[in-house]
Amino acid sequence: MDRIIALVRAFVAALLFASGASQAATLVDCVFDGSGGNFVTRGFYIENYPGRTLKTVTLAHQATTTGERTITLTARLNAYNGPFLGVASVTRIVTPTASKSVFVFDDIPITPDARVTFTQNVISGTPDDVFYDVGGEPCDVQMTNDTTAPLSTPLIPRAGVHITGDPVTTASAIITYCPFNLDSSGDFTDRGFYVSNYRGTTIATATIYHKATTSGNRSFTLVARSGAYDGPILGTAGVTRNITTGWTATTFDFGGIPVPAGSTIAFQQVLTGGDPSVYFNTGFGPCDDVTETDGTDPPLDHFRRNSAGVEITGKVSTAAVVVVEYHHTVFDHYFMTADPAEIAGLDGGAYGGVFVRTGQQFIARDGPVPGTADVCRFFTTPGHFGLKSSHFYTANVDECAGVKLNPDWIYEKIAFFIFVPSGGVCSPGLLPVYRMYNNGMTGAPNHRFTTSLAIYTQFTTTLGWAPEGVRFCAIPPV
Repeated sequence: MDRIIALVRAFVAALLFASGASQAATLVDCVFDGSGGNFVTRGFYIENYPGRTLKTVTLAHQATTTGERTITLTARLNAYNGPFLGVASVTRIVTPTASKSVFVFDDIPITPDARVTFTQNVISGTPDDVFYDVGGEPCDVQMTNDTTAPLSTPLIPRAGVHITGDPVTTASAIITYCPFNLDSSGDFTDRGFYVSNYRGTTIATATIYHKATTSGNRSFTLVARSGAYDGPILGTAGVTRNITTGWTATTFDFGGIPVPAGSTIAFQQVLTGGDPSVYFNTGFGPCDDVTETDGTDPPLDHFRRNSAGVEITGKVSTAAVVVVEYHHTVFDHYFMTADPAEIAGLDGGAYGGVFVRTGQQFIARDGPVPGTADVCRFFTTPGHFGLKSSHFYTANVDECAGVKLNPDWIYEKIAFFIFVPSGGVCSPGLLPVYRMYNNGMTGAPNHRFTTSLAIYTQFTTTLGWAPEGVRFCAIPPV
């Protein structure tokens, strides 16, 4: 397996800029102040860019008068008049209250540790009264007085900004980040929050901002559970520190506990010592996949808001995984899984021993390294096809979204992570995985996946299955 992992790392380097649904990580996370700001004519830059691509840049805008504006954000290399990297635009209603603008750059390649400059321009709507958040704390961003080449006059070493892209290394990254908002009034710590579709395979640290009515030492425990507030405990972390009347960071060290990528993780804060009048930052939402709840009643309590100020670090991926194929001898259906517990159960005779290994398998990833896509796993709605059932897998974002709306299927989880073809062709060094469909010949739908062109040809030419081409790109065995 070590040789497989080494080979995968080589593929990651070669495929970093390949097309496909790669999942970006947070690269820059400067705290938002939430109030006040500077004119958009003031630029900012990152001195040592900590990634290989630029995917999104989130800023916060407000205006003296409410109205629709179109704002562009231009990225250049080295200086404000340096080589052009890309431009993104946002058109939205800007109000006197600061709110987020997300600029999508679509994975522009950037040399790690380069200087990247950013300039904004209001190209539609009243331009003279638009401001952007200056940030609440010093960070790895330098704001300048204007955008005079090459780098203008330094103004303040901060700006409210959140940048995503592919990290230089997949060993550790910021997995989940809902921006902190220092203008937030906060909520009591007995309100829980949970993260859906967690993008990593471990939890190293979780950072939350706290403040209190009166300063003093407090002791906290943060409990992470799988799936729900009463789910299995993944890990706990404790902190004792001075909480002041202003927002300050509390970092809980989980020590790299393993978690399944794509899972839901529920977090509960427990105050074990000190005055209970403590609040935690509710974040600058909305944030994808982060939800605050009214309390911590199982399974996930009542929805309160789609944000909670939190930063979680961990490993993006830990290992290559083997996807094993089985044949259901009663249904004459094919099934595959990368879940070790599921594999052990089927090999041990679960379900009456009707699942038998075919000898076919391929290698995927257990986390979303650059260049890979989520593989959505679905199960047929019970009873819809009589006594028969089946599973379906897809790495196509649109296909996954469409099947989720189909009442014949129930979305189960992200099964594994896989490289994907471009134009039906895999990148050099990867194995094509073909998909075929049984045309419902058994009375229920069934798809089979194989790296064997001979099997694919046999099934689609003589056995009546429909050919669906190359859908995955697997790591070759060593």
